[in-house]
Amino acid sequence: MCGIWAIIGEQVTPQQQDAFMKIVGRGPDLTVLEEVQPMVHLGFHRLAIVMPGDTPSAQPIVGGGLSVVCNGEIYNHQSLKIDNELTLKNGGSDCAAIITSFVKHNEDLKETCASLDGVFAFIMADAKNVYIGRDPIGVRPLFYGYNSNGSLLIGSEVKCIEELCERVEYFPPGCCATISLSSPTRPVQPQQYYSVPSIADRFLSVECTQTMVRDILVKSVEKRLMGNRNFGFMLSGGLDSSLIASIATRFLKQKPIAFSVGFEDSPDLENAKRVADYLKIPHEVLVITPQQCIDIIPEVVFALETFDPLIIRCGIAHYLLCQHISKSSDVKVLLSGEGADELFGSYAYMQRAPNALHLHKEILRRMHHLHQYDVLRCDRSTSCHGLEIRVPFLDKRFIDLVSRLPPTYKLVPMKMEKHLLRSAFEGWLPDEVLWRSKEGFAEALGKTDLGDILAEHCDKLIPKDLYENRAQRFPDRTPETTEEYWYRQIFEETFVYDKMGHLVHTKVYRTAAWHRPDEKENVSSEGTETLDVKTDDLLRLRRRSTGSLGVA
Repeated sequence: MCGIWAIIGEQVTPQQQDAFMKIVGRGPDLTVLEEVQPMVHLGFHRLAIVMPGDTPSAQPIVGGGLSVVCNGEIYNHQSLKIDNELTLKNGGSDCAAIITSFVKHNEDLKETCASLDGVFAFIMADAKNVYIGRDPIGVRPLFYGYNSNGSLLIGSEVKCIEELCERVEYFPPGCCATISLSSPTRPVQPQQYYSVPSIADRFLSVECTQTMVRDILVKSVEKRLMGNRNFGFMLSGGLDSSLIASIATRFLKQKPIAFSVGFEDSPDLENAKRVADYLKIPHEVLVITPQQCIDIIPEVVFALETFDPLIIRCGIAHYLLCQHISKSSDVKVLLSGEGADELFGSYAYMQRAPNALHLHKEILRRMHHLHQYDVLRCDRSTSCHGLEIRVPFLDKRFIDLVSRLPPTYKLVPMKMEKHLLRSAFEGWLPDEVLWRSKEGFAEALGKTDLGDILAEHCDKLIPKDLYENRAQRFPDRTPETTEEYWYRQIFEETFVYDKMGHLVHTKVYRTAAWHRPDEKENVSSEGTETLDVKTDDLLRLRRRSTGSLGVA
């Protein structure tokens, strides 16, 4: 994990330097702010993971008239550097492959980004242009905006550019852009180089699918073990995080540490211990209290840059655990199981979809917004504590495989959610974990739901008359509960809503037509979006998803 920053169009002022330092937590090992072209400054906060302390891994990386700063890991960097004739400053970094690939692809930015296997957000410049790229799903964040002078500012988090800009926008995942230095005030125009496959056309037999799911996920985990700092796991005791831990433990020479968090009465802590014992790895448990969760919320809102209640609830435990890991261990890289629920459609409401085609479209919608939800929480909860998180389920090859599978493989009558994934890894985990039904991270903190604790607290905290006049104070996206009111209040005390409130997405849990209010994952039974499902599409899907399925 690193922090990147840039200003294009003027010299850096002390106020801008202060803004740049707001994300120093993302990279506490080294800070650089350098003018790489006239009126083009690139900033970099480094968290040393690969070749720690080694100067060649510092940034900006420079060569061939190009300079680049990148927050990310490029897993195929060695193959992209083959036959490289450039002399690169700091070329030991895996991110140097961005320059070598750009040159190999004749400065075609879309082809360059498509060639990168990894997670990344980068800013690159030469004498003519500034180039921006972001990974396919948006695992690494990137924001931009213009100031009153017309200068362009770019940064890893909202907080490092918000005070300087007229309005902040997120740079979309799977996109790249070229900004001419001769007209830097022109609007940034992202070009898409990647999108999650929308057609379910991989009609494989179940046995072949299981083999491919297992093989590609194992390779996805293995490549994410790049680096020589100590590794750890965010172990909730559920399937996804336990599976990643099981795979990674087979490859790591030094035993990783499993970290879990919960209330004293959390059933998940016992399940997490069972997994750690099974894998024969150390296990550290952070026991937290409801009051700690309440007290930390202002910090969580600032870190996560959102007022969505479900992101904040899940982010509380994540934030507290990362804070503990940073203070009490030498672990710097964490592996986590984010993305599996979206890819396999395993949330409770998704498993209640009317049919497989509805589920498929909901999976695509959730993947499209993932960078504003679980991926956002993952990044901000860890990065502010000087940690890096890696998410193997969001590997590009794995996404391409699973998203193209028949949706009937993900909505199987009388079978547990993620049945395909579970059956693919028989013997890799204890059966009671492998076949344990899903629990949400927030709900699993203890026998008492964290949502109930927070709702009760907020009902007491927010006076009735204040809440009744909420539409006057918050006319745009008016809070619907006292909990939402409190988060929104904290958010607007921290950020300027008119500049960046539009970046906060709050509808992904509310919009599917089949939502039920009694499902834990949902906060409303009413939706504002509908899925356009045509009868012909549904019939075609049924015909192609029944009978004997051959190997594609």
